[in-house]
Amino acid sequence: MPKDPIKTLRYLKAVFLAVVGSMLLLIAATPFLVPRRIALFDRFVFEENAIETVLILFLFVLAYLASRAYRTAVSAYKKRLRRLAADRSVLADRLTDAFRYIGTVNVQLQEIRSVFSGLKRLPENRRQFKDLMGMFGGKILGMMNVDWVTIRIVDRRTLRTIVEHREVRKTQPVANPHIGNRAIVEGKPAAGCVIVTDAKDNLSIVAACILPLDHLDKEETILMQALVDEIQMLFIISNLYPAVKDDFFTNEAGSVSTSGSERSDTDY
Repeated sequence: MPKDPIKTLRYLKAVFLAVVGSMLLLIAATPFLVPRRIALFDRFVFEENAIETVLILFLFVLAYLASRAYRTAVSAYKKRLRRLAADRSVLADRLTDAFRYIGTVNVQLQEIRSVFSGLKRLPENRRQFKDLMGMFGGKILGMMNVDWVTIRIVDRRTLRTIVEHREVRKTQPVANPHIGNRAIVEGKPAAGCVIVTDAKDNLSIVAACILPLDHLDKEETILMQALVDEIQMLFIISNLYPAVKDDFFTNEAGSVSTSGSERSDTDY
């Protein structure tokens, strides 16, 4: 019997038609096959009509059994076909979701690559850092497909907001839920929002990104935490710039500023 369900149904149909055709031929030929009388043990004599009736009934019973077996087999294979069709639909949906997920990840990778590779100059003051926060906010909107995002730097000890930037799509007005700094520092959940904070425990500041989502999957959380860590690092650099500009930053001409004195390699 073929393994293909469609071919199996055709095979069963052909067998059924062959059996029914044979039964009909036997029924039609019964009067010619049965003699006028049959003697059994020289005692019992069966007339032709009686023998034909019994034989025709027997053939009808066989035809009925064959029909029932055919219907049972066809029903079983139809159920199998429906199950295979359902499985195929599920696999197609999963494959579509997989391709959609791969496309989303590719977009996110492109965005995060543009963030890290497109940063040619580190912030030297609070104004430049705020400009970078706007750039980060726009990239996050593109990666996470949300209507708004809030980036906030909080003093861990005083719970004071040091810097905050809110990036909003210009398509429609959006809500602005109140998220307290205590909830950010203590890692408490917020209704209708996801708060992603930096992974540093030994700093006096906390960098946070607030998104209007119910949850993030594992990959999205890792991605957002990397961005938040980058924002925190840039904030620290912008605040340390006055103290280290002569040691690590260049002037407009591209040479290293040394406050009028040359330093040898052994000075570091």
